[in-house]
Amino acid sequence: MKRMLVALFLLALVPRLWALDWGLPYVEHPDEPALVETAVRMVQERDWNPRRFMYPSLYFYLLAGVVFLHAQWGIATGVYTSVADLPLKTYLFTLAPALYVWLRALTAMLCAATVPLIYIVARRMFDTSSALLAALTLSVAEYHVQHAHFITTDALTGLWTTLALLGIWNVVQHGRLRDYVLTGIATGLAAGTKYNAGVIGLVLVVAVALRLIASRAAGQPWRSEMIAHMRGIALAGSVAIVVFTLTTPFAVLDFPSFRQSVTRTMIQYATHAGQGDFSGVWRLDGYALFFCEDGLFPSGVLLLVVGLPLLMRSAPRQVLILVSAILIGLLPLAMQTVHFTRNTLPVFPPVILLASAATISLSRAIGQRFFADGTFLNVQRALDRRCTPSIRLAHMLPMLIGGCALITPQLQETIWRLSYWSRPYTLVQAAAVIRAQPRGMLVAVEANPVQWAGDPVAHPFDIISEHSPVWYLSHGYRYLLLNEDRRRNQENYHRLLESGRLLLVMPDRDWGAQPGPGGVVLDLGERVDLMPFTRCFARFGDSIELLGYELQPGELRSRITPLEGANYRIVTPGQSLQLNLYWRALARMDQDFVLFIHIYDQQDQRVAQRDLPLRYDDYPTSRWHPGELVIDRGDMPLPTLPPGEYHLVIGLYDSQTHTRLPVQGETSMVLTTIKVLP
Repeated sequence: MKRMLVALFLLALVPRLWALDWGLPYVEHPDEPALVETAVRMVQERDWNPRRFMYPSLYFYLLAGVVFLHAQWGIATGVYTSVADLPLKTYLFTLAPALYVWLRALTAMLCAATVPLIYIVARRMFDTSSALLAALTLSVAEYHVQHAHFITTDALTGLWTTLALLGIWNVVQHGRLRDYVLTGIATGLAAGTKYNAGVIGLVLVVAVALRLIASRAAGQPWRSEMIAHMRGIALAGSVAIVVFTLTTPFAVLDFPSFRQSVTRTMIQYATHAGQGDFSGVWRLDGYALFFCEDGLFPSGVLLLVVGLPLLMRSAPRQVLILVSAILIGLLPLAMQTVHFTRNTLPVFPPVILLASAATISLSRAIGQRFFADGTFLNVQRALDRRCTPSIRLAHMLPMLIGGCALITPQLQETIWRLSYWSRPYTLVQAAAVIRAQPRGMLVAVEANPVQWAGDPVAHPFDIISEHSPVWYLSHGYRYLLLNEDRRRNQENYHRLLESGRLLLVMPDRDWGAQPGPGGVVLDLGERVDLMPFTRCFARFGDSIELLGYELQPGELRSRITPLEGANYRIVTPGQSLQLNLYWRALARMDQDFVLFIHIYDQQDQRVAQRDLPLRYDDYPTSRWHPGELVIDRGDMPLPTLPPGEYHLVIGLYDSQTHTRLPVQGETSMVLTTIKVLP
């Protein structure tokens, strides 16, 4: 038994850990950042109060524990210097993808633990065949595997609802005190993970009713037993409340915030029609459609519908318990206006269990037709050596066919999902393509700004198609990353496509070929004749040619931005200079050249200077391609200079030998003059 449970856990764990880093550093599920940010803040501030009660707190505490362990690992390995280095905000793009993998692994393991647990429950409620089929089906169930990859409460809540089912069925069979305690603990854990999952405890009333009916039918004194069971229900309810309070203590300690947050969430679910997967009150049809299309798939629903009447005849109490658990779990969801199908995941294991048992019941009914005496052997007897091969086949074939009909669609969709998630995220792939190109000119991207933070030539745009190809060419942009999710101006979009060379085509989301938005990466080339910078030709040695510059006063910049042909040479005391220099690589360079900028007064006294390698932060001259146009940022601060005119002198020298490159027969050149106002 133990080996079987371990094997089932490992079997379930493999697909839930597969492609666990999918999409990262992009985070597509909007709930993941909200949960991670809360857990990180709790660890950083050493504060047990999540301050967010849209979700109960148990999962926050589990996440915070993993965040703490990850931070300690990061500090030990030099990734972090302290927990303060953990990024607090992600904006659907994380700077700590490894943290997300750790936290997703927590969800994956808890969700995988549901599989051996459902095996135990199914074996007690039905038999080994039903238990094995339920466990195998849940282990590869696409919707469960999918949500086991998210840092969310939905899928893992099924672990606690399944544990509650174990306690509830034990009450039906034995009615022991410990069965009520187990049910109360599981109900409290379910409510402490996802509020609506706490209704699983109401199934205990059905369990007690079934036990009392059985006692009365057997002629036992059921009235005294009813009193004992009422005490058991009260005990289970008390235990559930205590467990919920222990797992969400600030529901009491910070009750105003708890009440406000829960009220806001309830109002949102009750009034925001048009949101979610579907909307409308009592939309049971929406949930039925979900289970048909994505939950059990058509074959599973057919097996459930056809096999349920047969199962009801052979195991009526089990069916009533499972159906009650499913309907009671769906009841609070159906009463809402906004519906998310992922909220059904707490009742997903009971649905799988019911469908599996119905499938086995149907298979047995079919198998019985092969025997005159109407008996049907179980799996163990069918495999007995004394059974002839024809008998074995007659007994096993219907089960195999039914089991395959239930499992195969799930397995196919799970394989597709994991294969899909194993492919690179489109915007990450696009970034790699862009960064592999010559990097001299600017890049416009429709992507998360955090992804391009620190890149001196990349400019995030909300909507690139707002501008024409000529606009980008005249502003020094060469590469465009167009995101299909942000397409607006159709005319400009198509003009851009026609004006550039395709470097990458990202498949549309609907194709299911690759995670992330569709789009393209374009190379517009260069059009120096459209760029309005001030022409100033000068050749530095045999390697580099200066084409011109743009100049204006302004704050020092963190990236190269178009100055739109500016040549404003008048500054006030203390102002800094913004300077763009346009270079042409004439040959391949093995060394990195340093640009110096000197400011001289009328007496040829140097009053300011700046020495930095050309494109020092991302694209030094040793990486330049012959013939390439390269834009560099030469911003520099100025001291508080006396009023007057000053010469701005530039030059280049080898970073290793400090030998200056000759320019116009000299070792430097006057680029322009600036005037400092009084």
